[in-house]
Amino acid sequence: MEDVRATSLSRPGEGHLTALGYLQIGTGSLTLAMSLLTLGQAMFSHAELFHPSRVFNYSSDFFDRFIAAYVILQLTFGWLAGALQLAAGICCLRCRHPRLMWIASIASLVNFPHGTMASILMLHGLTRPEITAALKSSAT
Repeated sequence: MEDVRATSLSRPGEGHLTALGYLQIGTGSLTLAMSLLTLGQAMFSHAELFHPSRVFNYSSDFFDRFIAAYVILQLTFGWLAGALQLAAGICCLRCRHPRLMWIASIASLVNFPHGTMASILMLHGLTRPEITAALKSSAT
C-alpha cells in the first residue's frame, strides 16, 4: 500500500502551511459571517448600530461599551479582516505570497478573539524555519 502523505506533502513545512491555511480560511469565513449577521441586524432592526456615537450613548457601563465597540469593529473592520484572512489562507495552501500572509495576520490581531488567536498562530508559524524554507522553495 502506498504512503499517501509522502506524495501529497513533498517538502518539510507544507503540512504546517496547509493547517494554517485551513485555519485562516475558517477564521476568515467566521469573521465574514459575523459581519454579515451584524450588518443584517443593523439594517433590519437596529439602525442605530450604523451611528457609533448613538451606540455609546445607549451604553451604560464598561461591558456594554465594550460590546458596542466590538459590534462597530465587526461592521467596519470585519469585512476587511475576513477577506484578508481568506486570502492568506489561500496563499498558505498554494505556498505563495508570504508578505500577504504577514500583512493579513498583523491586521487580524485586532479582530478579537477568533482572529487574534488565528493571527498569533499564523505569525508564530511564519517564523518557523521549515515553513520559511517551504515558502522559499515554492517561489523558485
